[in-house]
Amino acid sequence: MYITDRCNLECEQCIYKPSISHFINEEIELGAALDLLSTFRDMGASKVTFLGGEPTIYGHSQGGQPLLDLIRGTRSLGYEYVRLDTNGQKTKRFLPELDFRKLDEIAFSLDGYSPETNDPLRGKETFLRAVDAMRHAISLGYRVTITCCVQKLFLQRDAEGILRLETMVRFAEALGVHQINFHDLFKVGIPMDTWTGNFAPEPADWLPVYNEISAKIRSNQFGISVRLPQCFVTKTEFARNPEFYGYCPVKLGERVMVHPNGTIRVCSNLICTGYGVARYYDRKIEWDRSPGNEIAGHDLNRSTPCTNRSRHRKYGDLVPTCFSFKPGQDEHVWKTKLQWDDMDRHHEAGVA
Repeated sequence: MYITDRCNLECEQCIYKPSISHFINEEIELGAALDLLSTFRDMGASKVTFLGGEPTIYGHSQGGQPLLDLIRGTRSLGYEYVRLDTNGQKTKRFLPELDFRKLDEIAFSLDGYSPETNDPLRGKETFLRAVDAMRHAISLGYRVTITCCVQKLFLQRDAEGILRLETMVRFAEALGVHQINFHDLFKVGIPMDTWTGNFAPEPADWLPVYNEISAKIRSNQFGISVRLPQCFVTKTEFARNPEFYGYCPVKLGERVMVHPNGTIRVCSNLICTGYGVARYYDRKIEWDRSPGNEIAGHDLNRSTPCTNRSRHRKYGDLVPTCFSFKPGQDEHVWKTKLQWDDMDRHHEAGVA
């Protein structure tokens, strides 16, 4: 739930950039947010993430009380897991609050392991403020994680031959967070390509990096959970096991994203477009039956490469997977392995 479009940063790689402070309805009113959460809880939702914009400035004119009321109200609805995704710049002031402590996880956005690697993307002194807030949250017993974009700098190696991506993991490990969750920035022929700056790596450069780091994840060489997006596979490899590589949240119907302008969508690739699956207004939700429905024209019963990426851009011998496709990832709502999460089981069963 993107509870606000307001943000106190202007990150270079932000995929949500056009929405920040540009929509008339910049925040989801507290009562409407709780009504929506109640509806989705009745439909079976068990986890909610609050983000924006920057969620810690939700209800800023009331000193942030609406955010605390929202967390408390969400917990009273019976959600099993309540998560906040923040840039960490104004988070520290909330940490002692009893209602804020009802959060199961605080995910801090950090895109480097030093001011020199983070601040060019997120702004001057953002690294120091975020890390200070993280350390304080950890000292208070919060479950703290890091959300990090895979900028092309991470594909480089230092003087000792260590990938800078691994340096980022080691930094998170030393900090004492529970997990680091990587997101990709690849240019894939969708609107967000035009405002994510020049920090995107090339797909062909990513594959060997992914293979190296994922091998270390599988062999338990890191002391924390690492969620790493595969992003691309060869056409031959995809054909060998399409049900594994064809993981798609839209086809599974496992999540929704709710925005302050009334849009409800599933695919993150379509952020800041006119596409969605439904809209909400006047305390009701209406299915979108127009051509703007994000599932219109898609075959929901066939395992394919990521539709919203592959139809706009070609990658030679590679095909794109969903950028949420992170095999072996530690995700609360998947208490048992999803169908897509075990390639060997699929292959042995003859699924491919």
